[in-house]
Amino acid sequence: MAMTGKTQEELLTEELWSAAEQGDLQEVRKRSEYGAADMTLFDENHHNTLWCGVKSGNADLVKYLVERIGLNPLEADCEGKTPWDLAAELRFTEINQYLESHLGYSYEDTYHNPIRRGFFPDPSIVRVNDDYYMVNSTFVYFPCIPISHSKDLIHWNVIGYAITEPEWAVELEHLHGGMGYWAPDISYCDGRFYITATLRRNDDMRPKRLQMVTSSEKPEGPYEKPVFLNDDGIDPSIFHDDNGRKYMLLNKGARIIELTSDCKAIKEPGKLLWYGDNKRKPEGPHLLKKDEYYYLFLAEGGTGKGHCITVARADHIDGPYEPSPYNPILHQWKKDALIQCCGHGKPVQLPDGRWYIVYLCLRVLNGEYGILGRETAMDPLTWTPDGWPIINGGRGPSDQQKMPWKYDKKAVSRDVRPCGGYPFWKKQLWMSPRPFAEGKVYEAVAENGENSLEIQGNGYDLNQVACRGALLKRQDKFQGTTQCCFVIPELDEEEDTGMTCYYDENSYIKIGVKREKEEYRIFLSEYVDDEYRSNVLTEQVIPGEIIWIKVEYRKLQRSFFWRNAEDSQWHEIGKLQDTCYLSSEGLKKGKRFTGAVLGVYVHGNIKVKFFNWEEK
Repeated sequence: MAMTGKTQEELLTEELWSAAEQGDLQEVRKRSEYGAADMTLFDENHHNTLWCGVKSGNADLVKYLVERIGLNPLEADCEGKTPWDLAAELRFTEINQYLESHLGYSYEDTYHNPIRRGFFPDPSIVRVNDDYYMVNSTFVYFPCIPISHSKDLIHWNVIGYAITEPEWAVELEHLHGGMGYWAPDISYCDGRFYITATLRRNDDMRPKRLQMVTSSEKPEGPYEKPVFLNDDGIDPSIFHDDNGRKYMLLNKGARIIELTSDCKAIKEPGKLLWYGDNKRKPEGPHLLKKDEYYYLFLAEGGTGKGHCITVARADHIDGPYEPSPYNPILHQWKKDALIQCCGHGKPVQLPDGRWYIVYLCLRVLNGEYGILGRETAMDPLTWTPDGWPIINGGRGPSDQQKMPWKYDKKAVSRDVRPCGGYPFWKKQLWMSPRPFAEGKVYEAVAENGENSLEIQGNGYDLNQVACRGALLKRQDKFQGTTQCCFVIPELDEEEDTGMTCYYDENSYIKIGVKREKEEYRIFLSEYVDDEYRSNVLTEQVIPGEIIWIKVEYRKLQRSFFWRNAEDSQWHEIGKLQDTCYLSSEGLKKGKRFTGAVLGVYVHGNIKVKFFNWEEK
């Protein structure tokens, strides 16, 4: 462990870390209690003195650092690993036993945030009996608004979508990336599930915002043809009061609108309930009723590092609402923590009376780039004696947390539901930027029995909103490998096909095959802010009719490889050291609220067969 540009204090801290790595408890105590070492410092991997102590295997040293210095064994590094994870990985039984005793639960009964990885932002949750259902934003991606199911709040499986018919998603066809369906909500009342979301249109369209509502008797659907309510807000949620009346809540602040009994029309004009605690970009309102109080939860501070959750309450739905003295009840105060930008949460009550809350978060690289997009995290919510909700004991978002129940692997495995009633490409969580025309994506079976896809391109490139030639999957980890193979079609010189690392029509990478005269070439190119970067273009002539392509990624770096079907040797075609433009923060252009995805594309009026997609 080392730091660059060191001050005297940092040099002394490195000496402390060295003593901790050697397991020298007496030296650590001396330097901690009498020296000038800074116990708040972390290295570039977000490792501190406790990490060094765990590496030493000295349980007494770990106990001293946890109990006397107050270092947190559940705080993650930049890879999402905690000191407790390290102790378990190194099989340090004595340290593990101490941490189990100190924390009051076993390592096997913990989970890590986020619970939904890759871009699953703006979560909303509802419980029906002992089943939990969650929805998340999809923006311009189709199918729209995945519905996930869980039995234990930790392991989730997509079981359906709110909008699955291309003709019901025609509104997406002309929308720029980052527009589309924002911040959905799911609720349940009298045997029916309700999903609502904002349809955010382009800035030159009128109205710019509409509120979509659809419903179904089954959580997985099929859902009814959506209706659109004309109210200019975002982040709708539906509240079913126990007197039978139904309301929609919207920003700015928390406005309330009474709906008809079927939630398909506005019954009464809206009015403001509360503008939030810090008054900065109040949005994402959710209302719940508990012990004769109406509790109003808001996201505030914008979706960056100022994001937080606040709450107010009233004894009548119309207010006035009293803000909590504990606000904000969730905020990331640590600027160098892995998990940032926490807000937009909705509580859920368990059958035994306990409460949890799901909320969005962002795991950042280099303190800035959230390349995976905004994800879904969860923490316990408790109530103070004076009736106010507190999240995670007021400690901010957790990296590693106790599970709501003891882990039961058999129960989880029994819970896996197929995403029934949908084509293969929807079952496997493939997404299309804007809906495909009917019949343009085909399911096929390769000769080796593996599922495959045939995509019919429509002649447009990935930088064009009209492109309907891509299928994509969320990138859900910082480090991994993705590969597939495809049958090289007959190409014109203006056409190409292959794999893509994609954010939106303004920033992506292609590794594919194109034609120059009579030769077919493998190429690598970046597209950023209206131009292809020809300086990184690398081409190699390829033989054969079937080609394999592989992408290896680690943080912001990407490496690209190819091989012929008859050749087991991979050939590197290029490496990109900084692909920050695949994150929302890496390019200032348009609305950027999604995350990095990987997939396959077709540029041209051609049909291409892809198969053996594999992620590691």
